Amino acid sequence: MTAEVTNIKCLCKDEIMQKNVKEALLLDKLFALLETNGEVMESVKHQKLNKKHYSFEELKTQNRNTENLLKAIKESRALEARLESIFSELSLLPIKHLKTTERLELNELFEIKSFLFSYLHLQEILQEHKLNHQHPLPDMQKMFSLLDPEGNKLPTFRIYPSYSSVLKKLTQKQFAIAKRLKEARKRDLEKAKQELGMPTLKEEFTLSRNRKEQLEAILASKYFIVVSEGLANYNFRLADSKEAADLKAELHQLSIELTEEENKILCSLTTQIQNAFSNFELAYNSAGEYAWDFCLGKFALHYNCCLPTITPSFEGIYLNEAVNLPLKLFLETLQRQYQPLNIAMSKKDNLITGPNMGGKSTALITIGQMCILASLGIPLPAKKAKLPLYDEVYYNHDAGENSETLSSFAREVVSLSNMLLRKGNKLVLLDEFAKGTNPEEGEAICVATLKYLINSNNTIISATHFSAPAELAGLAHFTIKGIDEQGFKRLEKMQDSNLETRLALLSEAMDYSLLPVSAKTEPPKCAIRIAGILGLPAEILQQLPKEKNAQS
Repeated sequence: MTAEVTNIKCLCKDEIMQKNVKEALLLDKLFALLETNGEVMESVKHQKLNKKHYSFEELKTQNRNTENLLKAIKESRALEARLESIFSELSLLPIKHLKTTERLELNELFEIKSFLFSYLHLQEILQEHKLNHQHPLPDMQKMFSLLDPEGNKLPTFRIYPSYSSVLKKLTQKQFAIAKRLKEARKRDLEKAKQELGMPTLKEEFTLSRNRKEQLEAILASKYFIVVSEGLANYNFRLADSKEAADLKAELHQLSIELTEEENKILCSLTTQIQNAFSNFELAYNSAGEYAWDFCLGKFALHYNCCLPTITPSFEGIYLNEAVNLPLKLFLETLQRQYQPLNIAMSKKDNLITGPNMGGKSTALITIGQMCILASLGIPLPAKKAKLPLYDEVYYNHDAGENSETLSSFAREVVSLSNMLLRKGNKLVLLDEFAKGTNPEEGEAICVATLKYLINSNNTIISATHFSAPAELAGLAHFTIKGIDEQGFKRLEKMQDSNLETRLALLSEAMDYSLLPVSAKTEPPKCAIRIAGILGLPAEILQQLPKEKNAQS
């Protein structure tokens, strides 16, 4: 196997693992909340979310644009409805094809004109609300007028007679001959009715075989031809008289001449449009950018988001009332309350300890979500935020951890090892790292890994139940506040309630606040009390030692 093939396979594995990490951070559910309306907005969303991250300057620009649009739709909900309507009407265009084809067809000119119609309307609205400077908006009125020579100001398109004097004459002649043909056929039909004595005849009709007398008369006449026949019926059509046949021949020749002239017009329009296509492409791309700004503005408005302060290097991770939206929305379906998260991490190496079910994983996931959203220029569901810009966010609990070929521990080690090989400034989120092997070795591996990471340039946030990591120098230590003694006593009195009720009460009693604690503070232990609340039999609990440092 060549080195090139090996590198490609490794790259694919890395991409799959990074995709799994994003799914584990619930980003697929978060991104689904970015509602799109229309093909262009959906396409732009796909492009934006597939970008790894943006530069610091790009993010500053994007956040400013989102903030401007958010402010505008907050001030005018009518503006939101108008923009929604326009963006929903925008269709995806095959730009490369339109730019290079030898001749634009009728349907393609229709699509171009339809886009320009919406674009000019969009431009007018953006100017009205002073939003027209966020992206380039070239003047496309001349191109629209080219496709609207009669000034109808409609998104429809046809080859208008005004495009060519030849076309105009041919069209007029076609209309006149068609009129003469209609009159000639009307006379022919009247003559047939009189001679056959059948006043109800039409140009086309069906006659039953049972009507033998009429059938024989019509078949014997020169006025009608059989179009088709079946077991029960004959289908007839008025035959062409010499006059009608001559007029049809003229119309056929005119049709050929009209097609030739229309093709000349299509070629001329193609040349004129392609000569100005750079502006058209710019207008199309800008419409897409405004659609994305609008999508982000709607998201920010709907979920009370903020635009974060982004720092190019680490100046701390600060989140005020940050919300894990997928979790919050899920809890709402269960009619349970969600507690926003406040985080103030001034150091790049951090340890989180706390009680079972205390929200350590949720804290890591929320931080990961916020940092990835910020790197993509997406407003954060938080009251306020200040975050560094990372090249990658790594989370050791990826969505593909149930591997058929690797144990959870093996997969975790492979995933971490691959991440360490990748270059860039990373946020490394370790959730109970090495818990999948025996506790003694797992704790040793966890400590050694943290020691290694502390000496790297990456930001580390590790959540653990192991005690030894809390002894490490250089780690800022935080703990989840958890359940106070009074809360435990109330819960322990609810043993007779059903499990669902106990889980809800346990969640309500838990304080998920993240508090800084002094170095070398042993992780809290309250698993035995929680196991009892969740229904572990008393015979088992009586054999367990009482926890020394349950939350108080």
